[in-house]
Amino acid sequence: LAQAGRGRPWDLRAIERLDSVGALVIWRAWGGVMPSDARLSAEQEAVFRRFAEMETPTAPRRPWGLWARLDALGAHILSVLGDLWGLFLLLGALLTELWRALRHPRHFPWREISATVVRTGPDSLPILSLIGFLIGIVISFQSAPTLASYGANIYIVSIAGLSILREFGPLITAVILAGRTGSAFTAQIGAMRVTEELDALRTFGIPPVQRLILPKVIALAITLPLLVVWTDAVAILGAIIVAKLDLGISASFFLREMPIMVPDFNFWLGIGKGILFGILIAWVSGYHGLKVQPNTDSLSRETTDSVVLTLTLVIVIDAVLAMVFANTGISVG
Repeated sequence: LAQAGRGRPWDLRAIERLDSVGALVIWRAWGGVMPSDARLSAEQEAVFRRFAEMETPTAPRRPWGLWARLDALGAHILSVLGDLWGLFLLLGALLTELWRALRHPRHFPWREISATVVRTGPDSLPILSLIGFLIGIVISFQSAPTLASYGANIYIVSIAGLSILREFGPLITAVILAGRTGSAFTAQIGAMRVTEELDALRTFGIPPVQRLILPKVIALAITLPLLVVWTDAVAILGAIIVAKLDLGISASFFLREMPIMVPDFNFWLGIGKGILFGILIAWVSGYHGLKVQPNTDSLSRETTDSVVLTLTLVIVIDAVLAMVFANTGISVG
């Protein structure tokens, strides 16, 4: 069609009806540009002008090479630094709203805290029970052959207790809640941004940080350490079962020796990690929820980024705490 019309003026005035499909075929034959010598009726010209308005320019091809990669790396670094700066700004807003809540407690939505605790706590127990129980089984099952070969069966109590109370309990709980609860927080706040509910809150003089994010931070700071205790308990139960079956360590001996071989500091360290991780999850998810632009693509992208950043920070902070408290709470002998 394009070759047939080459070098000749297009005269479509004799066509009485031109539907959108036929007009699109002609538009593509023109190469997306209406010829200056085309002879059209007013209705036909209006159709092709609408095509011209809807035509999206082709994105320029991204250059390849060293400079292009350095440019992409620099853009990524600037994006990360921007997120860190935004997180610190949100932290300042959270501290300001917390101080305001302590000074004027009647204006703070305390019911939102209890509602968030109920939504995030009991609903997470089944998955935490399953994963915690399996973690306890794996720890004991992997340690049992080596301990049995050295005749050190009783040290299963120390290995399981330290690894569960100190590391796996808070870490597994934080990972599950980051993927489950953190993503839900980001999606909830982001959906309110898409539907302009956040703008409505600001219109009524209600700060979104006070109404939406701070209650979630407080709620997770309460809920997550309690879930850590639950995860510790079911993980130790799994460790006891394997210790009984593989090493002949009775449950009564395990529970009696555990407070002796595992100092209380490890339990409280796990609880402290739970509080810290709970604050971190709500903080990061709230930040990404506020970053959502009023479109669904931004909502899905920020939800994914929220989970990725939260998991990264949880693991980094856990590694830092492991190095800081490396020689604390470890029973020797």
